[in-house]
Amino acid sequence: MQSKISEQYFLLAESTGNRSAIMRGIRRRAYLTACILFDMQLGQLVKFSNNCIEVIAPLPREYAFLNPVVDSIDDRISKTAKNSLRHLILNRQINRAVYDGVGKRLLAKNQVTKTTSRGLLFSHDKYDPTPEAQQRVIQHIRETFLNQQQPSAEIVALVSSLSRTRILKDYFDKSELAAIKERLAVLRADAGYNDFFKFAKWIDEFITTIIVAASSHG
Repeated sequence: MQSKISEQYFLLAESTGNRSAIMRGIRRRAYLTACILFDMQLGQLVKFSNNCIEVIAPLPREYAFLNPVVDSIDDRISKTAKNSLRHLILNRQINRAVYDGVGKRLLAKNQVTKTTSRGLLFSHDKYDPTPEAQQRVIQHIRETFLNQQQPSAEIVALVSSLSRTRILKDYFDKSELAAIKERLAVLRADAGYNDFFKFAKWIDEFITTIIVAASSHG
């Protein structure tokens, strides 16, 4: 397994400052978890079928921080698949475990800097992306997603997730955003990406439903 989708998403979704942009935004937080699921799918650790997510291989040792994710997916005796996904998306302990796990991987690669925010009761680590790391991701999107005839499922998953969270507008101009939108529409009709977009559509619709419900009660 690799975690390129979630790591690159993290670098553009997170921002410098006193608070984590990912952890304070339901949609950004939800899509970091979604990116982890995309990484796990491409790594053949989970599969999607009949509107269910199934764990089909053990986590590599270096991804032990994802054990809460696997446990939630596996807990289908007492939960439906949708309830498992709801737990993944809304449970802040799982969200924090994913955030810290991805952040530590990026820290080891010198792509983020670490700060600690201390409150009265709790302290949390925050990982600020370096400008150089962010620029590499932006350039990677320009070179591979916009210019390659058949971009990898990995880069398609990344751009799709960034598009759904409206993060791309922070890094690309209007003409580039229009080109990205058009490219995504073309790729959705490409049979080679059917499995990914079917999985992504199911997750995306579910995340949207959760956010709308949360907003109506807020």
